[in-house]
Order: sequence, then structure tokens, then C-alpha cells
Amino acid sequence: MTLGPGLAGMAAGEPSNEAFLPLHEERDAYKPTAVFGKKVYFIAWQSGRTAPGDLRKNVSFIGDIVGCRVDKSGKPLDAEPFVICGAKDLQEFPRAAFGGRNFLIVWQDLRNGKDWDVYAARVTPEGKVLDPDGILVSGGAHNQAKPRVTWDGKSFLIVWQDFRSGKWYEVYGARVSPEGGLLDAEGVKLASADFHHCYAPTVASAGDGRSFVLWVGSGWSGDGGRIPMATGLFVEDGKAKGDGAYINKSNKEHGPNEYAQPIAMASGKDSYLAAWKTDSPHGRGGAPDESNAAIFDFKGERKANLRLAGDKAGKVIVDTDVAWDGSSFVVVWHEFVRETKIAVPSDVVFAARVAPGGKLVTGAMRLSGELKSPASQACVASDGAGVSLFAYEKHPEKVDVPIKVGFRMLNAADSSTPD
Repeated sequence: MTLGPGLAGMAAGEPSNEAFLPLHEERDAYKPTAVFGKKVYFIAWQSGRTAPGDLRKNVSFIGDIVGCRVDKSGKPLDAEPFVICGAKDLQEFPRAAFGGRNFLIVWQDLRNGKDWDVYAARVTPEGKVLDPDGILVSGGAHNQAKPRVTWDGKSFLIVWQDFRSGKWYEVYGARVSPEGGLLDAEGVKLASADFHHCYAPTVASAGDGRSFVLWVGSGWSGDGGRIPMATGLFVEDGKAKGDGAYINKSNKEHGPNEYAQPIAMASGKDSYLAAWKTDSPHGRGGAPDESNAAIFDFKGERKANLRLAGDKAGKVIVDTDVAWDGSSFVVVWHEFVRETKIAVPSDVVFAARVAPGGKLVTGAMRLSGELKSPASQACVASDGAGVSLFAYEKHPEKVDVPIKVGFRMLNAADSSTPD
């Protein structure tokens, strides 16, 4: 097999050389997402943000969802990205899942010119867009935003944060059939609460028709103080199954709290791994012993906590993503790393493998990023047989050069995995 640039130079258990995906119309590339299916990795991202024009007169946006495929050798299969959604205004925050036949990409969309809606589109493994400009999943009053998607073995389940009440964000979900039909036209309310928001849900499934949904919020203690609140429940046939399977209301059990968004999650052999950001709005991060990831069993019970970190001095990880490589979880994130005496930190992408029980298989692997050329907004996809692809925003040294999607690959098929 001829190695593509993604696998060139790869030693056993070590990431390959860095490679790059082609640009769409020479626009900056933002927020990539990746998924594997039918022998190809599919990467989608937001192409562009601010439209050309005089910012002193008006700010206008132009952000499309585009995609590119990469084969298992690391070779890009598309000479240029294909457009998944080119609607007016801004489309952003894409996420993807594979449903046995096709990929489904979801994103938040501002084409109505006033607030966010959730859209989705199917893409074949051959790169054909089956739903040009998307399927409207939820377009109610106010914002529907930050969607996530999984394949539950029967249909795609999409979850998002929804402000249709005009008072509090709630968690809603809807299913899309393999044929592209919206099975829950109004969406199904999965979670709401009095006196606080339910933010940024994430979802994963073992493919048995059952999905685990986890989200964050904030609550109030009896003495008026704030306490962290994270909740998880199961969804079957598009509806919540029973009460919350997991509820964290204690400061003694670190995170995820209201600032721990977005959360990422994947399903493994007999457990889920969730990982979340730990930087506060003021950038101070959490306590030195605070967890930023946890193992949940298939009943939704939290079984193990762990702390991911690539920089010894760091206390924060940002924008996590998780995949299952067949024997372990693969987690990717970025950190703010100070490598010089200058007070300005670098954005650096790290990755690690985690055993099903929560033990680190390897220490954090540095993938990309330095002060003169930062890397951030990472994602990961795996073929389920040990080969994983990591993609991320790679920012250039010069301001007149567009941001690209960089990627590296890891073959861990021959690596041992502890329990």
C-alpha cells in the first residue's frame, strides 16, 4: 500500500507527519469535525466567517459547511473540498456521525438572519451530498444551537440546546432516518429545569437503539451559593427513558460544571468516556486535582475520574473530542502552553489513549501548535481497528495566509491496552 501524507513517517505507536487538507475558496477553515465509515475518514468544517466588505459600515458573514475525505493511508481523496451547505449568512459548529450507509453532518445555522437553527445533511462515502443546503431539524423561536449527533443503530439522534421558551435553555432531541426523514418534527424535550439553563448536550450510543445524553448547567445550593450540575439520561426511540441516570450536584465530585462546555463523549466496548473543558471565563482553570474526564458505565453510573493534561504547568483543557479505536478511547484537546518568558501562551493540540476502565494507556502526545503557529479546535475519528485521524485548525505564521485544517494519524493497532 502506498502511504499518503497522513501516514508518511509514522513509527509504531507514534503520530504521522502533519499534513493539510485543501482550502475552500482560499477561506479560513474553522472547527473541523471527523468521522470514519466505509473505509474513509470524512472531515467537515466551517469555511469562512466574515464576508468581504467595509467593517466600519456593516458586519456581514459568509460561512459555509464543506467537506473532504481521507483514505486509511492518509491520502486526501478530494482535490478541493465539496460544499455541503452554501446557504446565506453563517453556518458553523459542524458535527458528524456515520449510519452504516451514509454520514450525517449537523450544524447551527444563521440563514434566517436573526437567530440560530439546527440543520443536517447526509453525505455518501463517495462524497455526494444527498441533502443540498440541509434538512431543517429545528427552527423554532429564538436559538437552537450547539447540536451533536450519534447513530443509535436505527436512526441518527441529534441533540441541541434550545431557547424556544424564551426563559431558559433546554435540551431537545430529534431523530433523522437513514433516508433523511425528520422523525420528530417539533423536537422532543429531553431536559429542562427551573431557575437555570441546560447547556451544550452531548450524545453517544453503542448502536443498540439506546443513546446516552449528557449536558451541563448550574444550580443553587441551600445557602445561595452556586454548585456544579451535570445530568445524563438515556434516550430510546427518540424519548427520554426514565429519570436522570446520572446527576452531579456536589462540589466534592469535580465537574463538569456550567463552564465545562462543550462536552465530548464516545461509546466504547462497555463504557462511555466524556471529556470537557476546564477553563473558566477568566482563564484560571480548575483545581490541580480537578478531573476533566470521566468513565460512565452502560447504566450511566460514573465509575472513574481522570485528568488529561499535556503541559505539566497547565490546569485547563479546551474543546475536547473523543473516539473509540477498538480497544481504547482516543481523546484530543488543546491547551494554552507558555513556552517562553513571554506572558502570551501558545495553543497546542494534545491527544491521549484511555483504557475502558479509565487508565491512561499513554501519556499525552503533542500533535501540533506553537507560539508562531498555534493549533486548536481539534477532533478525532477512528476506524475501530486501531487507526485514528486527528484534525485541527492550524493557524499560519503570517496573517495574510488562511487557516488550514491540519491532520495527523496514529496506528495503535499493535499497542497493548491495560484494563
